[in-house]
Amino acid sequence: MDDERPYRRDAFISYSHKQDVPLAAALQRGLHRLARPWTRRQTVNVFRDTTSLAASSDLGGDLLQELGGARYFIYVASPAAAQSRWVREEIEFWIEHRPMDRFLIAVSDGTIAWDPRINDWDWDRTTCLPAVLRRKFAREPLWVDLTAVRAAEQFSLRDAPFRDAVATLLARLRGLSKDAVDSEDLRQRRTAVRVLRGAVTALSVLLVTSLIAGFLAWQQRGEALTQARTSASQALAARALETAASDPRKAAQFALYADSVQRTGESAQALARAVAANDNVTKHFQAGSEVLADYLGSGSNAPTQVTVSADGGTLAYYSAFDSQRRADDERGPLIHLYDIRSGTVLPSITGAHWPPRGGGFALSADGRTLAVETATHNIELWDVRRQERIRSFTASNGLQLANALMGLRAFAFSGDGQRVAAAFYAPDSAGASGTATFHLAVWDTATGRVLSMEPTEADGVALAFDKENRLQVFDKDNRTLRTFAGVPGSWGVPRQVPGLPRADFAYATLSDDGTKAYLQKEPQGGTFEVWDLVKGERVNTGVSALGSPIMPSAAGGTWFAGVGKELVVYDAALRRQRTLGSFSWPVRSLSASADGRWVAAASDDGAVSLFSTTSVQGGTPVPNEQQVKAAELSLDRRTAFRSGGAGTDLWSVTPKGVQPLGRLPVQLAHSSNADESDVVVVSRDGARAVTGQKGHLSVWNLTSGTQVGSPLTAEARVVPLSFAPDDVHVLVATEKVLQVIDTRTWEIHQSVQHAGPIGSYPVVSADRTAVASLVDDGLAVWRWTSDMRLRLVRTAPVERTIYMFPAISVHGEKAAAINADGRISLVDVTTGRTASSTAVQSKGGKSVLFSQDARFVVQVVGSGREASLQFWDSTTGEARGSWALEGQNNGDPSSWSVPDVELLATADGSVLAFGADGSLVRRTTDLSSWRSILCGLVPDPLPASEYDRYLTGMEISPPCTRNVKE
Repeated sequence: MDDERPYRRDAFISYSHKQDVPLAAALQRGLHRLARPWTRRQTVNVFRDTTSLAASSDLGGDLLQELGGARYFIYVASPAAAQSRWVREEIEFWIEHRPMDRFLIAVSDGTIAWDPRINDWDWDRTTCLPAVLRRKFAREPLWVDLTAVRAAEQFSLRDAPFRDAVATLLARLRGLSKDAVDSEDLRQRRTAVRVLRGAVTALSVLLVTSLIAGFLAWQQRGEALTQARTSASQALAARALETAASDPRKAAQFALYADSVQRTGESAQALARAVAANDNVTKHFQAGSEVLADYLGSGSNAPTQVTVSADGGTLAYYSAFDSQRRADDERGPLIHLYDIRSGTVLPSITGAHWPPRGGGFALSADGRTLAVETATHNIELWDVRRQERIRSFTASNGLQLANALMGLRAFAFSGDGQRVAAAFYAPDSAGASGTATFHLAVWDTATGRVLSMEPTEADGVALAFDKENRLQVFDKDNRTLRTFAGVPGSWGVPRQVPGLPRADFAYATLSDDGTKAYLQKEPQGGTFEVWDLVKGERVNTGVSALGSPIMPSAAGGTWFAGVGKELVVYDAALRRQRTLGSFSWPVRSLSASADGRWVAAASDDGAVSLFSTTSVQGGTPVPNEQQVKAAELSLDRRTAFRSGGAGTDLWSVTPKGVQPLGRLPVQLAHSSNADESDVVVVSRDGARAVTGQKGHLSVWNLTSGTQVGSPLTAEARVVPLSFAPDDVHVLVATEKVLQVIDTRTWEIHQSVQHAGPIGSYPVVSADRTAVASLVDDGLAVWRWTSDMRLRLVRTAPVERTIYMFPAISVHGEKAAAINADGRISLVDVTTGRTASSTAVQSKGGKSVLFSQDARFVVQVVGSGREASLQFWDSTTGEARGSWALEGQNNGDPSSWSVPDVELLATADGSVLAFGADGSLVRRTTDLSSWRSILCGLVPDPLPASEYDRYLTGMEISPPCTRNVKE
């Protein structure tokens, strides 16, 4: 290596955050202070992540850059560090990119020994080094023993063992001998003493100066603390963005902590991304362990099983990775229960010893009874409300079978809870020989009586109870369907399913009513087919297999399946697949309600989550029974009207839905040209309306539908914008003038100049307290006074184009203007500070709104399936992420699309996305609402390992157990 290469750092310290934070911090201080001239801060530059990371740093970026820019690597060795994934990645990076003769070791814990015979570490004795260092050194590297220092917690340079170790390492970093370092330190100490003696006299004279200096030091300390919190917040936000696609639960935790540690633009973006990633999540029950239990041997994973009742009222799950059961809990395995309707956790079932690989697990349709496979070929029934075992069934003596045959091969529980069916191997009469035959059995759950038990030819069967609670048995090998009506001896004749190909299928499963079959051709991957067994028709085919597909009978052709680490929903009619949720490990188990609204899923490492396909967190459909369209909105974007017959119906568009206001005995006309459309505005109490028609203003009583007084006739077009806060005066716009008019007398109360719109008009804040408009000098904002006059509070210069569309926040504290090319100009009304969006959205809509807390400007970008909500930071103009806008099917597969969307501001700060087809979705776009959503999903604290990594030395309370100051 070239020693003349420039380096940013002299050394990089790598250590275990679980164990060695105090030692690593002391080691960094010691290297900075030993043999340091009193006039200098330090002679070497040593990097340690929690003190040296810049804003938004993380292992994936700046941390590795710092590694590449360091001359030496100091590894604080311990068994904990040897097991740390982060430390191992840092060491692997150094091995690949940097010379090993600059790898130094400070032993904190464990043992270390070099074997000169093999010129490598004695790995039988060494416990504090990771295996990646095996045979990586040409000769024994420099290492110092700090085990006694760490045990005594003597981390001072005044302590001889610690000072000796620091001097040894510093000598290598500075290219000096250890004696030279000691001599230099002694000389610097003597110089410091002489200076100190002189300073004592000076301090008595400079007392006031010292007080000032103390204040400045305190101020700098505060700035340093703020910088540290900002850095930690940005690093957490980066992790939230990084994990959002793979583990939405973790992303929510990281985003919440980032926002709690320090409010930054990055933390706001992380919250938005986390809400979008958890869009369909109703509740996360258990975090993934991020490991697979290996006690079952290769090829077998520890079980995590879920089931949802057909009525969507109850969820049950169990897991070998149970996060709610201590190792010393004597109650035995737990089955957790959750009431979906009320959102409450029910008491757990204890004592159901499910098998170590999982097995049959199902709820009755009403969620009152649970059937669970327990020991080998045993089935138990439990009363869910009482958490009591009802009875159990034994299929056969599974202990006499080979291990691979000991579990049930197929399992079904009738919706009425009256029958259980299972397919399994049973030892034959010559059980000692180890041979077995395959059986199919049905039990009456009320009595435990066997209704049917018979051998079958092969184990390739799938079971399901249909809507009449008859058992449907599909034999994939013989391509037959057979029905059992429930009375002993009532088996139907096997029916050949017409049209089924003679290809060999490795796997088959039935829909919950037994009418459709999913057939997979290869055990892993490959193609699949879905068949309607009643009609004998192939419904669908695909080129990649789905994991454990669920086909709810009442879900309108919708399937759910695990595809790798994702839970996907597939609409058979639309032939469209989308991701409903994701995990860090592959999906292992899933279950859905009959209508497909509720879906529970679990991953191989024990994560359990409940999803909803209709009640989403990022946007909630709002009632619009009259199918009012976006094109029927009036200019104020809060009122809609539709003419028909001899009159016009009026509606108010609110966060709760489209509400009828009344009917006027006149016809109001819409036009694609805003300058030609009729306009109507309604008072806050919904009792009065003012209409604008071709130079005429009229006042109406909406209760009686009658006109109040005579209309006002003007020579030019007069456009009503809003009622004033007193619901008596009305704000109107002419080509160049804003006017406040008394609706009782039509007297002009006030007139102010504005720029005169081309395609746009002044806008009124959602709380009706402020008005924004373009003026010759830029963008102007007025506020209402107590005597119903407009008072100019801010005029800010903005880059003008011919077409501009103003916007104002809910309470009028910020304003914006968007150019026709998509550039957004932003104004802080209080300070006058201006900014512009950092990118031009050529496909961005002219409809822009502020979030309730005015932190964001929200804009529709794109159209059709590419449409999304773009978030901009209202202070800096930086992009803060986006949310997809999902289209609505409305029962017509050919009509699926995302139409152009109109955004509406509401008084409560939410944003209504109004589609041209009448779809209306309410979305919360403020930080407080996002925090509330995420805390409802993930209220538990950050794991200790992640807390230590990012927040060591900080006292941060869990964000979901305290009120975060805005």
